[in-house]
Amino acid sequence: MVNELIRDTLHPYPSDLTLVTKVGFRRDGNGAWLAASSPAELRQAVDDNLRGLGVERMHLVNLRLLGSEDIEAELPEQLGTLAELRDIGKLEHIGLSNADADAVRCAMEIVDLAEVQNSYSLVYRQHEDVVDLCAEQGIAFVSFFPLGSAFTSGPTHLAHDPAVAEVAARREATPAQIALAWLLNRGRHILVIPGTSSVAHLEENLLAYGVELDADDLALLETVTQRGDPLSAV
Repeated sequence: MVNELIRDTLHPYPSDLTLVTKVGFRRDGNGAWLAASSPAELRQAVDDNLRGLGVERMHLVNLRLLGSEDIEAELPEQLGTLAELRDIGKLEHIGLSNADADAVRCAMEIVDLAEVQNSYSLVYRQHEDVVDLCAEQGIAFVSFFPLGSAFTSGPTHLAHDPAVAEVAARREATPAQIALAWLLNRGRHILVIPGTSSVAHLEENLLAYGVELDADDLALLETVTQRGDPLSAV
């Protein structure tokens, strides 16, 4: 459904648009996350994305890990399947999602890893080691839930945090813009994918690229109270 909406809205796609998807999981009837990462399921998922988006090749496909995998046993077969699909032209680059540092290191021994997409934000920093590892290895790090998840009151928490409020007032910015600017300041390899429900919200997010934070701002933002795992409630 989402892919069809993207296709109906954006096709024919601009030449500079990058199409990225995520495979390796499905939802059951109650909304719980389940693995769907056998070779056959991964091939089917990639083909479904290609068909839904109306393209012959994805620019990047992320393998989403659920945290329950035996990484050393399962990852070679999973990434090997994606590599086969890359070699026949169905995708260009391979990434991981919801991966810890050990999984990233394991994946790097199997394929040329282009991206890691994890939950990471000013209010949830569990994956600091993954961010640093990606910087060292020249791998893009994409932050989802960059404002914290609504499931764990992340955006509301940001809006009411005194440190964020002080920096926002100083920089004449919104709390969301400060949180996004903090992420972008964290490293040149970081990209963010904030959710947006309106054009105004999109424009607000884009303006975060122009917010400059100095050493005093960054020091103050280190005092922001941390929240729990955004995925724990999803």
